[in-house]
Amino acid sequence: MAKKAGSEGPAARRQLSPRKPSRERGVIRFAALVDAVEVLLADHSPDEIGLYQIADQANVPPGSVYHFFPTKEAAFLALANRYLSGFEALTLKPIAPSALESWQSLMAWDQKQAMHFYNRHPAALKLLLGGFGGLETRQADAQYNIEAGKEMYHRLDTVFHMPFVRDPETKFHITIEILDAVWRISYLKHGRITEKFYLEAVDACTAYCRLFLPERIELREVHRTNLAAGKPVCIVGQMTEAGGEEPGR
Repeated sequence: MAKKAGSEGPAARRQLSPRKPSRERGVIRFAALVDAVEVLLADHSPDEIGLYQIADQANVPPGSVYHFFPTKEAAFLALANRYLSGFEALTLKPIAPSALESWQSLMAWDQKQAMHFYNRHPAALKLLLGGFGGLETRQADAQYNIEAGKEMYHRLDTVFHMPFVRDPETKFHITIEILDAVWRISYLKHGRITEKFYLEAVDACTAYCRLFLPERIELREVHRTNLAAGKPVCIVGQMTEAGGEEPGR
């Protein structure tokens, strides 16, 4: 009986994944190779990139590339993982006071930070919105969206006195998928996320969340106090806590 697509065992999946280094020299070489992949993807289609092109860009022997990346898709996955860690790092930024006026404004502010990150990294648009990184990258992005939905609810619940929401993980996962869907249209039409599509995504996500959230939710007292004292408001994200350290990207 033939295997269904995506039904490979753990050993096969490992072969498709980047080999993460443990020694300092390997960490430096790995980062340089991922940098090379980013440079290549900024100006080339993924179909035009192979392990030899990555080696040339990084100025290393092809064997050094193959040591870390058994396939070019593994190299794309390594770069995608760097970007996904970068999105996690955005949750550590101080929140603008204007973003704390309502849950709607906080969601819009968070989406603005993500939009700017995407537009600063053209290769991220290709890999995560264009879907050009291969199956493993799409799966990593899909799993990240599940965690990002949990993070969205965590941020709202940490900042505001959130009401009871039945199955918040599913509801906010859907919100993240709505966001991605609108931004994917923008990427396919314009090669970037435009201000128009940013606003369309904000409206779409807000409209969906209004199905289960009231129009106004009170800010938590600790944040009122910090704002009154002119202190920055920062939220430690669940994904960052789970990782144990600030993501580096």
